[in-house]
Amino acid sequence: MPTDAKLGLLVGVGVVLAVAVVFFQKEPAPPAATIPAPVARSMPPVAKPASLPLSKSTDVPAIPVSRAQSAE
Repeated sequence: MPTDAKLGLLVGVGVVLAVAVVFFQKEPAPPAATIPAPVARSMPPVAKPASLPLSKSTDVPAIPVSRAQSAE
């Protein structure tokens, strides 16, 4: 890379950085008085759902399944 190309690259990078520094603006922090303090809230204990009794009437009979035989 020739010397003048290196110099041009350095000048270009310097100009980009200078423009970035000049135009970079931080957003101002909001005033502390307008921010409400967080309120600590506790959640009520969660009750366990009542367990349902198991009955034989909900059982589903098994369905027979056929299987293909391999052709040998």
